[in-house]
Amino acid sequence: MSREGSLEAPTRHNLDWTNPEFYNEEKLFDELERVFDICHGCRRCVSLCESFPTLFDLVDESDTMEVDGVKKADYWKVVDQCYLCDLCFLNQVSLRATTRVGSRLPAFDAASQSGQV
Repeated sequence: MSREGSLEAPTRHNLDWTNPEFYNEEKLFDELERVFDICHGCRRCVSLCESFPTLFDLVDESDTMEVDGVKKADYWKVVDQCYLCDLCFLNQVSLRATTRVGSRLPAFDAASQSGQV
C-alpha cells in the first residue's frame, strides 16, 4: 500500500463482480455508509468530482449532520455522480488506508450499473 506523500503507485484490487455477494444491496449500503463516513470525516476530496459535494450536501442537510442521517435511497445520488475517473482512489490516502479491498466510488458505480442491485 502506498504511503502518503510517496511516489509509489496505489495497489489496485480486482473487483469480485462474479460473486453474488457483490450484488447484495444490504452489503453495498453497509460498505457505502462505511466509506461515506470516512469521506465525511476528511473532506479532502471535495474538488475531485461532483460525487463528493453531493455527499457532503446530503450529510449537512440531514437531521444528524452525519452519514447515518442520510437516507439509503439518497446514496444513489452520490453514486450517480461518479464518472469512473478514479481520482478518489489515486489521491485520497485516508480512504485507501482504511479500505479492505480497495473500495472506491467507481466500485460502487460498477455495482449500480450491473443491474442497479
